[in-house]
Amino acid sequence: MEQAARLQMVIMFMISASSALSCIAATFFTLYECVDSEHRIRGDRIYTRPHGLHRLGGETVRAVFSTVWSMVDSVRRAWIVAVKRMLREKEMVVGSNINGGSGPGIYSPSERSRLLP
Repeated sequence: MEQAARLQMVIMFMISASSALSCIAATFFTLYECVDSEHRIRGDRIYTRPHGLHRLGGETVRAVFSTVWSMVDSVRRAWIVAVKRMLREKEMVVGSNINGGSGPGIYSPSERSRLLP
């Protein structure tokens, strides 16, 4: 148990150290590229092209979003149908007692009282 905790601490240290080193490296390479030898920011070296999603155009992004949304909606509708079917089957097993009827059902008071000590 103690060894597992130590291993988790080492793993967390490695993750945080690699994150810190990658931030330091990104900052160093950015400064190396954008600042000249006289410590001036070189605006001509800064990449000003728009992001890839902006270059794709709004119509492409909208089409991808609508496709993903329709897939999510299909899964949601299938889930609702499955849950309704499951509840219907459970209702058939339980009997009419759960809905206020007079059938015995699984959850009848006589059965519950037998199970309690």
